[in-house]
Amino acid sequence: MGRQKKFLLVALITLLVGLLISQEKTGPRISIDEPNFNFGFAPEGSFMVHQYIIRNIGDEPLQIKRVRTTCGCASAPVKKNLLQPNESTVVTLIFNSTRYFHKTSKAAIISTNDPTRPSEKITFIADMDTVKERAIIVEPKKINVGKGTEFKRHNKAEVKNISNAPVSVQVIDYYAEFLDEPKLSAMTIEPGGKIDIEVSINKKIPGDEVIRASFTIAAMDNSGKELTRITVPVFGGGE
Repeated sequence: MGRQKKFLLVALITLLVGLLISQEKTGPRISIDEPNFNFGFAPEGSFMVHQYIIRNIGDEPLQIKRVRTTCGCASAPVKKNLLQPNESTVVTLIFNSTRYFHKTSKAAIISTNDPTRPSEKITFIADMDTVKERAIIVEPKKINVGKGTEFKRHNKAEVKNISNAPVSVQVIDYYAEFLDEPKLSAMTIEPGGKIDIEVSINKKIPGDEVIRASFTIAAMDNSGKELTRITVPVFGGGE
């Protein structure tokens, strides 16, 4: 192939790629930062919460027409239904684990006016099994902040390493609408050791508001491999 033909071929390929990229972002286009979330181990009979970030990466307004969960055990309200280009919002997934005693996976379907992806799915996993082996445990398994005169804005839980090796612990997720970021008293726990995790209700939340929130922590080995993930529900408030 001559040099001129090679040049023309490269120019044609470049043009086609440019057109494809341009077409991809023409009109409303939905993008979900992390469509799948794992709550890890969680107690039965509680509410767990996670927020999914939805973006419009197109060049026309994106309309979120509907968010439909695949189970009555979950709801998924969206904060904003119309997103301008480069704008984002959140879908808040609230899962009620009542009568779930083993691992389960559920989803919500997001319907939009994106002509290329009119229906997108967000999913979550939660495991209410109390027998499976794990590296850490959290006590209490859920935090009741009380209500009325018994309402406590600041609370603590205890994280214990029940494995045979040191683990590092970190906060993976928390419902920032209600909670300040939980604070760990240490990042590493020796075998049989314990640390505290401080949990505070955001000061903008009045004590008479019903609270349904949660936070998720994970334990890793010395190579950074995740060993155990646990979600702790936080509830209370109201009259």
